[in-house]
Amino acid sequence: MAEPDRVDGERAARPPRLRTAVVGMGFVGPFHVDAVRRGGYADVVAIVGSDEARSRQRAEALGVARGTAEFRSVLDDPTIDVVHVCTPNRTHVELATAVLEAGKHLVLEKPAALDSATAFELAALARRRGRHALVALTYRGYPMVRRARALIAAGAAGDLRLIHGGYIQDWLANATDYNWRLEPEAGGASRAVADIGTHWFDTAEFISGLRVEAVFADLATFIDRRTRPLVAATAFGTADGPTEDVTIRSEDAATILFRFEGGVRGSAVISQVSPGRKNAFQLELAGARATLDWAQEDPEHLWVRSRDESTLLTRGPDDGPAVEVGVPSLPAGHPEGWAEALRDLLRPFYAAIAAGAAPDEDPAAAPYPTLDDGARDVAFVEAVLESSRTSSWVPLAR
Repeated sequence: MAEPDRVDGERAARPPRLRTAVVGMGFVGPFHVDAVRRGGYADVVAIVGSDEARSRQRAEALGVARGTAEFRSVLDDPTIDVVHVCTPNRTHVELATAVLEAGKHLVLEKPAALDSATAFELAALARRRGRHALVALTYRGYPMVRRARALIAAGAAGDLRLIHGGYIQDWLANATDYNWRLEPEAGGASRAVADIGTHWFDTAEFISGLRVEAVFADLATFIDRRTRPLVAATAFGTADGPTEDVTIRSEDAATILFRFEGGVRGSAVISQVSPGRKNAFQLELAGARATLDWAQEDPEHLWVRSRDESTLLTRGPDDGPAVEVGVPSLPAGHPEGWAEALRDLLRPFYAAIAAGAAPDEDPAAAPYPTLDDGARDVAFVEAVLESSRTSSWVPLAR
């Protein structure tokens, strides 16, 4: 009888599982549902969409007990601890503010806001309310990204000299490709840079440990007229049914020069219109001793290249996070990808809430990307837009 008593005692000692609601059931919302479940700290108890009937159908399909179009109902529910906001960009500030004011912890898809001043105000609100708030900068969750960060910090590359690469896609390569992100009213003044360039920027700063001081950017819109469906198209889809031609007012691509702290230089090519490239995120950091090279489409590997030899590092047993609850990392040699990166990005956020820990007073010390990180991303986008307008180097607002 002793063994069952011990097990029951262990169960009693564990904190109760958190309860989560996910708002927004477009492309990324269902992946948040999956990541929360596999993280092991919480149950998704509600999803919120824009239409009541569709929300209920979506909830049933995802195995979630409650689907609703009433956002206020999850804020008024005292049993819900965390709310994920996965809606179009223009709604982020309003919804995130309501979540924090309701005393809930927040997971927010980027961008944190459409302007940096508002984004920093949102970060300040989270601090005043004492709530944990994470921005879904998912690429930080990859094990080999974290390995690269550790190697750079340990001096494996020597003093950094150059940081370069790009993020290249083709999902908007044709004039018949359409999505709400193309519309500044919904997505903001920037599109390619705000959507994927911010991921490159954040990951470059995260791995290098260096901040970008200034940018020089050239933006291009290669497809200035597109076919917009009169009925909203799905992400990564083409127009189907009645359409109209519209003028495009956001960039398809960008080439950006970077000045990092300490005299380090960098460059990136950002594109959503390069045929044959699906999610080609690549980052190379060259130092005095070695160069580190990571590519998202081959995420289990990290090249370390010196003048005399090159070594291909593979994700090993110690590269995944330590897991106390939830689904553990797969053994080395069993590839993990973007969905696992999101799961592992969320783990320390949920672990802190489950433990009753207060948010770190210093956002830089947080074990997950905070609203301050999200605000910095928005400041980067603003600097890129100004640089392209003025054809000049533009410093990032702090």
